Amino acid sequence: QPELAVLGSDQPRLKTIAPDAAGTYATAVRDWAKAHLDVDLMGWQYTALELQLLHDDNGDLLHRVSLVSTARQNGKTIALTSLVGWWLTEFAILRGKKQNVLSTANRLDLAVNLFDELAPILEVKFGAEIVRSYGRNSVTMPDGSKWVIRAAKPSVGHGGSFDLICADEIWDISPIAIDGGLIPSQRARKSPLLSMWSTAGTEASQAMLRWREQGLRSIDQGIPTSFAMCEWSPPPDVDPMDPSSWHWGNPALGHTLSMETIKAESENPDRAQFLRASCNLWVASDRGWLAPGIWPALQHDGEIPAGGIVAIETSMDDSRYFGVRAVPLPDRKVAVTVEFVVESFAQCLMEIERLASNPAIKFAVSPSIDIHMPVKLASRKVVVGYGELLKFTPSVRSMIHEKMVLHDGSTQLAEHIQRAVAVRSESSIALSSQRSPGPIELARCAVWAIALASRAQPSGKPQVFVTGR
Repeated sequence: QPELAVLGSDQPRLKTIAPDAAGTYATAVRDWAKAHLDVDLMGWQYTALELQLLHDDNGDLLHRVSLVSTARQNGKTIALTSLVGWWLTEFAILRGKKQNVLSTANRLDLAVNLFDELAPILEVKFGAEIVRSYGRNSVTMPDGSKWVIRAAKPSVGHGGSFDLICADEIWDISPIAIDGGLIPSQRARKSPLLSMWSTAGTEASQAMLRWREQGLRSIDQGIPTSFAMCEWSPPPDVDPMDPSSWHWGNPALGHTLSMETIKAESENPDRAQFLRASCNLWVASDRGWLAPGIWPALQHDGEIPAGGIVAIETSMDDSRYFGVRAVPLPDRKVAVTVEFVVESFAQCLMEIERLASNPAIKFAVSPSIDIHMPVKLASRKVVVGYGELLKFTPSVRSMIHEKMVLHDGSTQLAEHIQRAVAVRSESSIALSSQRSPGPIELARCAVWAIALASRAQPSGKPQVFVTGR
């Protein structure tokens, strides 16, 4: 079978823009793994480490936070083991001061597995002192560098100050643990790194979803930031149950994984778990409102005209604000683009003022946005909600299927559109945030904006009627 010879890709499908760098420490990590673990890092492992370990002329890391995502059993643990081992030994010497390292995972036993693999090597080869008390496992190097292992509870990281934090399976780690526990523990360290690794999660994976959304925004904007992301996953335009698509989420395919193994897993009656664990897809994406391949085929290469309808929505936790603009094109088509994704309502108001400077733009806003809209825009806005979503979703889906909707290729918009799940209600369908496997605010905005922009536009000159007595 030809498909059995498919190899996983060393390069991820989604990768943030790399800043200008003097070099990367990934080569040193690869050499350390060969010398002390007797393993050759696979190409994808090197690629993931290469991005997050870029450094400047002073040797300082250019990324403070990174996220690597693949399907299960592709070798994330080996990459983590190599990173921690190199950091405690060679990198500590390079920096000339003791290093503090914390590794954590969604479960303590998973975090301890990394300790069980690496601690004996550090003890025998480097003279480290080992504490094997379960739940308080630690390694102290001769130079004073220390590695501690903890479960990812909300209190993790409190009371410590860490140069490197490795967090495994963050799909099941809470935002409180990451944003309130881990990240603040690195504030006083020079050039720290929070290295997060995981398989795709569920709609409850709030922390991972937020960081992934930040990575998608960075990719769309084409601007390097202090956050690095590499994700190996199938693109939205392929059928995840087609064996030819399985290499996207499994970069170790042909090395430590075989196509026969994935084929056997695909027979699992729990299809959602197969998509998440074996394909690195967020669960429920197989129930999307659009068939695979439809949305990517609608990309518009030309310029999106000015004007149109801007739909504005907030995330369920009011932490992000989204704006999507749709504008009519000839032949009754509609073009759609992402106008903004911001982190505060003050930024949202600035974007509204910017857009309002064009008198041809009108607004469709959700009720939570409406109460704060500038009064001067009262005549240029309509309020939309679930009722309008219920009314518009079928017609917009029909327009998409009939190729009457075009877009500018936004990665983030494509993710929201493709993951959106429609539910039936009151003899119609509507996109459901509760049923979808992640944020779909951009998809909801797109439905409102497309529907309103597609309404028949007045044409021709106005007629004047004169009546006599």
